[in-house]
Amino acid sequence: MTKRDNHEDMSTQPSDVEESQPRPEAAQLNEDESPSDGRWRWVVCLGVFVVNFLTVGQQNSAGVVYDALMEEYSTPRGETAWVASLASSMMYLFAAVGTYLAERYGSRIVVIPQASSPAPLRQRFKPLYLTYGVVWGLGASLGLFPSIVILTKYFRRRLALASGIALAGAASGGLVYGPIIEMLSSKFGISTTFRILAGLQSLMLLSALAFGPVTMVTGTNQQQSNRRFDLSIFNNKAYIIWVVGQCTFMVVFLVPFVHLVCFAEDKGVSKTDASLLTGFMSIGGVLGSLLFGALCDYPRFNRLKVCPAAVLFIGISTSAVTVATRYEWISVYAFAFGVFDGCYEMLLPVITRDLVGVHQVGHAIGALYCLMAFPKTIGPPMVGWIFDASKCYSISFYVTGGVAMLAAVIMFTLNWIKPVNLVEDRERLLPSEETEGSRKTLLYT
Repeated sequence: MTKRDNHEDMSTQPSDVEESQPRPEAAQLNEDESPSDGRWRWVVCLGVFVVNFLTVGQQNSAGVVYDALMEEYSTPRGETAWVASLASSMMYLFAAVGTYLAERYGSRIVVIPQASSPAPLRQRFKPLYLTYGVVWGLGASLGLFPSIVILTKYFRRRLALASGIALAGAASGGLVYGPIIEMLSSKFGISTTFRILAGLQSLMLLSALAFGPVTMVTGTNQQQSNRRFDLSIFNNKAYIIWVVGQCTFMVVFLVPFVHLVCFAEDKGVSKTDASLLTGFMSIGGVLGSLLFGALCDYPRFNRLKVCPAAVLFIGISTSAVTVATRYEWISVYAFAFGVFDGCYEMLLPVITRDLVGVHQVGHAIGALYCLMAFPKTIGPPMVGWIFDASKCYSISFYVTGGVAMLAAVIMFTLNWIKPVNLVEDRERLLPSEETEGSRKTLLYT
């Protein structure tokens, strides 16, 4: 066996990005990155945790923002829901831009400017569609998605656990942001509250400093392909089905986040107790992302079965909560929803990387979240309109549950698609300890 053959055999062994022995085929840190012994990736993971805390945490508190906006501006529910819906949707819509810029210029350069996103000034209601809905959504997108991309490059074998830890930041942010927004808006008004929230975004700068560049030493052709958006991901049948499933679920994804607080108040729950439901969802989200993040790195937990199962439970429980007559049962739903939402959101980037491979993961994540933005915009206003017409949330929550169950069925069909052989360089970049579910679903045609 030649020296070159020995080197290629060694390159197929498990490795994370920062191992001290260089691998030409694997992702490596640049020479100016330190340390390179495997520990720095956990600093990066902490940075992604903070970004999720500041961006997705605020998004997950949309129900409290929604309630505060209605109280201050006395607008109809369908009209008010557009503010939070646009903010979340814009965050997803610009995902492809964020991931493309991250692939070309590096996540650090893209994330740093988002630490100084402007706050909405005191104004009438409708300009909030632009100042909070679009501007904040754009800033959050260019902070969030480059951080997700950098995480998939620093981790291989423990990506599910790392994603779970990072996504726990989103749930933790919701746990903190909900009571803070409720307290600040009732004391100072929503305009001052937005300014304070904008000031907190500056903490994203500390995270960005940890996002050192990762060099993918995979040949000239691959490096050149990162200079333009890679549309070949849409030749992957499994990826297409995955996108369809996510877009279906996004139609109703935001409904519990935006409307659960008002749903509880309509059931006779006090305003203070209703605002705590966001906290229960967040606590469940922390536990769900960490628990399933640890479990889904093991072979017996097939990621492509765990994810649709989580979405299916969300659909069933959302339909069932309409019969709840006590605050305790609504709280149980909020907590359970948070657990399985944490599982779902943790697995989104992980399964996407499994489906397309390491080289295309940045483009695949950007395209996926961008396409998810369009249906995501529809859900909260649709539910608000249904309520305005029927004066009852039951029909809205039944529709939400039904659409979620349909999305779970679409996702589950991925388990019946026949895999084909992987291209050689992708095979080398993924460790042999990857979960059985991942090995069987890395690339499909």
